Amino acid sequence: MLAAGALAAAVLAAAAAVVPGPIAGPPRAQRFATAQAAVAAALDETHFAGGVVAFGELHQTLATAGVPSALKRFTEQLFPALTARLSQLVVETWVTTGRCGEAEKAVTADVQRTTERPAQTETEIETLLRVAHDRGVRPGILTIGCQDYQAMRAGGGVDYDRTLRVTAGALETAIARALRLAAAALTAGPRLVAVYGGALHNDLRPDPALAAYSFAPAALQATLGHYVEIDLVVPEYAESSAAVKAQPWWRPYRAARRPGATVLVRRDARSFVVIFPGAASQKPVPTPAGRQSTGP
Repeated sequence: MLAAGALAAAVLAAAAAVVPGPIAGPPRAQRFATAQAAVAAALDETHFAGGVVAFGELHQTLATAGVPSALKRFTEQLFPALTARLSQLVVETWVTTGRCGEAEKAVTADVQRTTERPAQTETEIETLLRVAHDRGVRPGILTIGCQDYQAMRAGGGVDYDRTLRVTAGALETAIARALRLAAAALTAGPRLVAVYGGALHNDLRPDPALAAYSFAPAALQATLGHYVEIDLVVPEYAESSAAVKAQPWWRPYRAARRPGATVLVRRDARSFVVIFPGAASQKPVPTPAGRQSTGP
């Protein structure tokens, strides 16, 4: 059974999942005909041949199960166009083995109950891993040991502060492993490592209270600055979050959005938000040269 490590993030920080720290200058928004074009523009701006691109999502819950998830959209709309750039893919998930006794069972059950993730989430994770393998991108997941499960427990329940710290640590380890594999590749192929998980963990400028949950500073150092975060937002998920709508990027997004268009918000040179079209209008709309700028 696959247990998504990102599930735990929803408990303490679902609303704060895309809450960045201070950045220089106001966010800038652009409209694109497709999400694929928006992500390509963000990556083209970085000019990275190697390093890490970390995609972070606002998680789907039972309440939003009727709206296609960011994970499903990433797999179907974005990933196929990314494979030419990628060597490795790290997905924020792990496999429960049954070898860690009561601690493993208790943590898994509590996380699933508390976070209310739809049943199809595990299937969508498996699909992404399979698609990556089939397209020549090496997939990787997290390693969670028995000591980790013990650390996550708190009395009869789960300590979600520890759970988020364990998840961030496991992500750091998996990313470091992927970077080593990419560097050791004998072929002159792509060297970029992609990460997919919750938007809490990929934040370069997290709120100080959430800083321990982010792998981004370690990845930035490990790649000598070749790191970019791209948050993926389904607008129906964000509309119910006052914390998300209070973020500096929300106002320029609202000004730029049009039916059927994807909006890319540039927070700074290494931080972007991609907001998919709303479910009411998924048909791509033409924009001059594929995009149009709008001010904050």
